[in-house]
Formats: sequence, structure tokens, C-alpha cells
Amino acid sequence: MDTTLGLALLLSLVVLVVAVAALVVLTGLLLRTRTRLLGLERGADAPPAPETDPVTGLLTGAGFTAVVAAAQRGAAHGGHPLALLHLGLDGFRAFNSTHGRAAGDAVLTEVARRLRSAVRGGDEVGRLGGDEFAVLLADPGAAVDVAVRLLAVLEAPHEVGTARVVLGVSVGVAHRPGGQHAEDLLAAAEQAVAEAKAAGGGCVRVWDPSAALARGAELRTAQALHRAVAASAAGVAADPADGCLEVHYQPSVDVRSGVVSGVEALVRWRRRDRLVPPGEFIELAERHGVIADLGRAVLARSVADAPLLCAAAGRALVVAVNVSAPQLRDPALPAAVRGAVERLEGRPLVLELTENVLVAEDPGTEAALDALVEAGAHLTVDDFGTGYATLAYLRRRPFTAFKIDRSYVRDIESDPRTRALVEGLVLLASATGLGLVVEGVETEGQARLLEGMGAPTHQGFLHARPAPLEQACEVIAALRARLDGTDPAAAAAPGEPVSPSRRPRGSA
Repeated sequence: MDTTLGLALLLSLVVLVVAVAALVVLTGLLLRTRTRLLGLERGADAPPAPETDPVTGLLTGAGFTAVVAAAQRGAAHGGHPLALLHLGLDGFRAFNSTHGRAAGDAVLTEVARRLRSAVRGGDEVGRLGGDEFAVLLADPGAAVDVAVRLLAVLEAPHEVGTARVVLGVSVGVAHRPGGQHAEDLLAAAEQAVAEAKAAGGGCVRVWDPSAALARGAELRTAQALHRAVAASAAGVAADPADGCLEVHYQPSVDVRSGVVSGVEALVRWRRRDRLVPPGEFIELAERHGVIADLGRAVLARSVADAPLLCAAAGRALVVAVNVSAPQLRDPALPAAVRGAVERLEGRPLVLELTENVLVAEDPGTEAALDALVEAGAHLTVDDFGTGYATLAYLRRRPFTAFKIDRSYVRDIESDPRTRALVEGLVLLASATGLGLVVEGVETEGQARLLEGMGAPTHQGFLHARPAPLEQACEVIAALRARLDGTDPAAAAAPGEPVSPSRRPRGSA
């Protein structure tokens, strides 16, 4: 019995020991599991370690954005302001192309070192990418002063091999906008640095909310223009809010032979019950990449209207269309011109280009002009005498005519020097075999002087103002009647086209 009791006690002791051991193991497993879970939870809450740029050792764009976002949240709760500097190296891409990537990386590393040394404690520095850096200021009160100091520090020469290279710097300053997102502050600083670069670089610009609103309004206007151009190209009605494109025509007159010699197509944008001045929307189209589509739409409309205009004149007319320098980069333009020449069926197509095209040293410009000539167009220099073109440029480019700018004609009756200059240009055209049109002829006296100099082809309000197709046809028909003598009794009413001589064609 004692033996049985002893065995029972021993067995119970063994079971107890095994149970305790199992409990210890289970407790350890539970503790380790809890530790892992807590670690995962803390990891989800903790911000990730910021990424660093391998070239400069600064925060990357993503890492810097995360820092700005955290600062924005703190500013939103605490009510304290923030300021951000966006810095761009002027001319770095050209430097990189010339000296190589290794030299470029060395300069970027040196820029990063200078930034670290120049900023104050608590400021955060990052490389946004390429040649762009940013500084988040702990104390934004002196943001502009800090920007000016950094400008001087970074514009100090860089030692590249045996050469000393100076790179300009543009700095944009932005204070915390109304939004609570990091992207708002970064975008504002980026706009400011873009303004600094547009101003020539090497300067500081502060983000202006009112300017940002103006840019937003410009963007909306550009989008409306783009839709109006697209509607015109497709031949469909435009949305009234976007307005519509109109092509107006102004004739040129050969008063010596007594004929309407050509028409110039002038685009107009009718929007909100008014005609937007070309000076407003042409530059807008160039800035926002709409000019190529706009130019091709005007060309197509002019070609389609040419038969009616020629019928009103009773003869084939020269059709002139303006082309701006940015349009020369349109790869579709030569094909559009070739198609226009074919549809004009022998009527000459003239492309009028301003003097800035002549002085462009871009080899692409030469090739583009040659392509237009090969497509069948004649090239004319518009507004000659207002830019920086020289006779050498005129000789080298494939132009067949030029137009004397209206600013010369305005003073031709009162200023002997201006009169001599115009007479010299007329002689130049005659000696070189170039065609000549005189713009801005508004008075009988101007017309008589020009005709006496040997410049009989005139364009201006004396003969006709630009007008939409239907009205232009009426004006051209009336002008034809007065010039060729079929309507000798017609008197010129105010605002109607007149002839300076009103003599029959071919009369002495």
C-alpha cells in the first residue's frame, strides 16, 4: 500500500513538472508574439527613415516632401508659419553636357556642402532632383535674407579640374499657402523659381498668391483658346464660353496698275461679345503650345475662302498668311503648306514671317524655311525695319519680298529722315529684285509719296480695314470698281475704302 501511494505521488509530481514546463514555454511564446505585434504596430506609426540622395547625401525629393508634410501638419496645429526655398542652378545642363557627368556630380556635391554650411540649425535641406535643391526654414521670418545669402554662397566659383566655373542660381521663396498639403508649398516655391529664371536667373523671387491667381486665369483662357482652335479645325461649332475663331481679310492694292493684288489673312478670336486683340492671344497661344494648331487652322480657312475673295477681285489674288517663329518647329507645317498650295490651284501662297526669324541662328530654322519653300510657298519678311535683321540675313534667307512697317509710313509726310529711309528701302527692293508692300497707308498724301518713290503696292486703312469674309468680299468688289474705273462716280463715304488716285487702270 505504501508502495502504491509512493508511485502515485511520484506520478503526480512528474505531471506537475511537465505542466509547469509547458506553461513556461507557452508564456514565452505569448510574450514573443506580443513583442512582435507591438513592434509592428510601432513600425506602422513611426515615420520611415528619410531617403538620402546617393550623390549629395541630402534628402531625396520624396524624403524632403515627407519632411515638409510633417512640418505642414505641425504648422496647421500650432499656427506657426513655414517658408520654403527652391533653388535651381542656371546653366547646369549645359555644364553637364560640356564637362561630363562626373564633373557635374562633383559640382552638385559641392553645392550640397555649401548649403549645409550656410543654413541655420533646424533648417532641412534636400535635393529635389537634377539641379534643383530646396531648404525648409525653421525660422521663416528672414526667408528672403536667407535666400540672398544662399545666392551669394552658391554663385562662388567652382573648381573643375584646372578651370574655375561660375554657375548662376535662381531662388524661389514661398510661405505656407492656405492649403495644408506639402504639395501646395512645394508648388508655390517652384512657381517662384520659375519666375526667377524667366527674369534672367541669378535672382530671388517671392511667390505671390495674386500672381498665382493670374496664372490660373491665363491657363483657363489658354484652354478655352485651345478648344476654340480644335472646334475650328474640326469644322464644328465651338462652345459659346470658349468663343470662336474668325479669319478677317485685308486687301493690298497696286494703285499704279489699278488692281487689288492680294489679301492678308488675320486671325481674330471672338469671345464674350468682343474681339480679343491679337496681341493678347497670339502670345498666349505661343506660350501654351496652341500656336501650331492655330496656324494650320488659319491656313486651311484662308485657302477655303480664297475662291470667293478672288471672284470679288475679278482676278487671282496673292493669299498671305502670318507664321510666327514657334510655328517653324511644327513638323506638320510643310505638309499643310503643300496641301494649301495644291488647293489654291496656281494662286500664290505667301507666308509672312517677322524679323526675329531672320536673326535666329538655329540650324533648324534654316531647314524649316527651306522646307516651306520646297512646299511651294513664297516667304515675305513682315514689319521690316522694326527688329535687328541685317541685309546679310535678308540675303541668306530664302525670302522673295518684304513689307515696310507702318511705323515708317506714319511720319513719312512730316519727317524728311523717315522719308529718306523709306525711299532707300524702296530702292533696295528694286535693286535686289525683291517684292515690296508698304503697310499702314492711311492718307492720300502718304499714298502719293509712296507711289512717287516707286512703291505702288499699299496696304492700310486708306483702302480697307480687315473684315470678315462676306464683308471683305464686298469691300474688295467696291475697291475693284473704283480702281479700274467701272464706277467712276462712286464717292468714298467715311469708313469706306478709297483709291488715292481713283483713275482707270493703265492711265498715266
